[in-house]
Amino acid sequence: MNSTLAFLRRNMLDFGLLVLLAMSTVLMLKSSTDPRPDCINGTWLEEMFRPFPTGNQITFDITVGVIVSLFIYVLVVRLPEHQKRRRLRTNLRRQHDALKEATILQFLWACNVPASSELIERLKNRHDFKTFFKERVSDSQDRWHAVLNGLDETKVSDIAHELGLFRREVEYVLSAIDVTDPQVFGFMKRLTRILSVGERWSEEYDHVKALGGFMWSVHTGWDWVHGYTGKDSIADMIDRI
Repeated sequence: MNSTLAFLRRNMLDFGLLVLLAMSTVLMLKSSTDPRPDCINGTWLEEMFRPFPTGNQITFDITVGVIVSLFIYVLVVRLPEHQKRRRLRTNLRRQHDALKEATILQFLWACNVPASSELIERLKNRHDFKTFFKERVSDSQDRWHAVLNGLDETKVSDIAHELGLFRREVEYVLSAIDVTDPQVFGFMKRLTRILSVGERWSEEYDHVKALGGFMWSVHTGWDWVHGYTGKDSIADMIDRI
């Protein structure tokens, strides 16, 4: 239900333009004095496009102007805007994927696991990430605890740098296009604040704990309210931009 409402909100303008185009086309044909095509004779279209009894040149001129204006608007405004939105959305997906790859690499180094490209690619899957890092590596800790214990100043700094790069990409998208979905806009604004804080994290215990909690939610889809959602919230919101 929520996704349907979000879709309608995003496409309300397009739907309205289509309705206006359809109404203008019908009125234009009904007010025109030109003969109707033979192909519509005897069909339901014949009655719909039956000319007004006396004709109406004003209605014809207005509807033609509306139709021409709509085509110009679509060509000059809507299509370039759509292409720009799609281009920025695609780039933000790539940056999100790059963030996951870079941070997984740091996590593997932190727990002394060889970081092969195949393993990094596999760990981008939420289920595989959770399973891999929840494996016990000793009687007292699992692999994720080993990661947190192994995050030194250099690794935390590198992760913070990646978070900063992604934050700037998100902020650019929010400034470059109009995100009309209030849920998406609010999520992205909250994300930028978290990422901004993340740039100041250090190897101190409290910072590493906060960093670990945030990165665990990013990679596994976990949150405080719903637990493990099975979804990549950031990727979902990017798709809805």
